[in-house]
Amino acid sequence: MLLRRITQHVKDQNWLAVGIDFAIVVFGVFIGLQVSNWNESRLERTIEKDTLIRLYADIQESIDGQARDLNFLQQQLDDQYVVLAALDACAVAPDQSNIMQRGITTLGWINPPRLFRRTIDEVTASGRTDIFSNEDLAEELARIVALVEWRASWFDHTMRGVNDYRQDVEPFIRYRLDREIENPFVPNHRGGVDYDIEELCANTRLANAISATSNATSERLEAYRPILQAYEAFAPRIAAELESGWGVRVTASDLP
Repeated sequence: MLLRRITQHVKDQNWLAVGIDFAIVVFGVFIGLQVSNWNESRLERTIEKDTLIRLYADIQESIDGQARDLNFLQQQLDDQYVVLAALDACAVAPDQSNIMQRGITTLGWINPPRLFRRTIDEVTASGRTDIFSNEDLAEELARIVALVEWRASWFDHTMRGVNDYRQDVEPFIRYRLDREIENPFVPNHRGGVDYDIEELCANTRLANAISATSNATSERLEAYRPILQAYEAFAPRIAAELESGWGVRVTASDLP
């Protein structure tokens, strides 16, 4: 109808009416573009909010996993101390039998650094690395990923050495999978160990292998602590961004 009206105004040489009609068209196009841009901006904000909520959940899961691993590494160090003391004394106290078996069984049970990357990988795969409007938040996330990857780059090197040390120990022990040992980090841990303490303590190389494993375990413990600290500092920043930007309050207790 508008095109027909413009055509008629041109035929009548009513230039004022033609100008008004064109102004209406331009204004309509402008409003349409503004509405489209507004809808696109609202969609982007919704995507950013949902991404931040999922990222918060991933970081909280990373905190739980890394904290568990750090505590497990500390238990291994404590157990290995008992094993080494028993080798020095060539005797195992009756109340330390479980610790002795656990220390030998879990020798070198070291995980790579924990980072649940589901949301990070989704963002990277979609090419939307600019999804976060808060540049400081995006840069902090990038630093955390770089820290984890740096610490992870030494994991394979560490495990090659630890596996060599285990080979020095295993010829002197026999695993008993029909026996459970107490381990707060491994429920129903099947893996008792039979050994001859006199045979073990007579082999200096074996004690050195356990000592070297302890050194590697301690190194991983110290390498992973800054990662956990970074996660624990980052989670509240995500929560603050969600609350300030969208009025969304998230806490670790909200997660399933």
